[in-house]
Amino acid sequence: MLVKVHECRVCHGTQEAQRGPILDGMEYWYLYEQLQKFHSGVRGQNPKNRSEYLMGVGTRKIENQVEIAYLANWFAKQEPKPAIRTIQGDKNLGQKMYEQRCVQCHGDRAEGNRKLKSPALDKLEGWYFIEQMRKFRSGERGYHPKDEWGRVMATASKDLADWDLKNLIAYVVNEFGLPEAQPMDGSPVPAGSRKPF
Repeated sequence: MLVKVHECRVCHGTQEAQRGPILDGMEYWYLYEQLQKFHSGVRGQNPKNRSEYLMGVGTRKIENQVEIAYLANWFAKQEPKPAIRTIQGDKNLGQKMYEQRCVQCHGDRAEGNRKLKSPALDKLEGWYFIEQMRKFRSGERGYHPKDEWGRVMATASKDLADWDLKNLIAYVVNEFGLPEAQPMDGSPVPAGSRKPF
């Protein structure tokens, strides 16, 4: 199973300029549910959503529910990693929007609510957060009839402009999010990377 963890880390690690989200410290139930969706084809079937489609291809290597549970548990038990702050916005406007539209499902401190199938938002990197919100808004995510809670998010995000999303995400990430990652030795190139940006 550790071989499969290392395969996941190719895209979900911090050593390269990869770009899948960092999963370390996310909730077990959410990771398990999303892996099931990818594995069953509820997510990852739309080639227009390239990153999600690639994840759908990647989950074909997972053989059964035991492996899904193992991978979800492994990532959930890891210490969350600091994140690079990538989204700028008006945090005051973001707070108002969060309180009006998000707090009921995602909690006072973006901690999530399993009963409502609402994941924590406090461990999301800003770039990934905005990418997913744009995909919900465009219908690239939350389109499958069996993705009930994805469809709820798709409906909830339809009328949000990019500036709304930036304000909202800037508030959540800065108020509740992961610690800000600092460049190592003043270099913006990730440790272990041979490729400059």
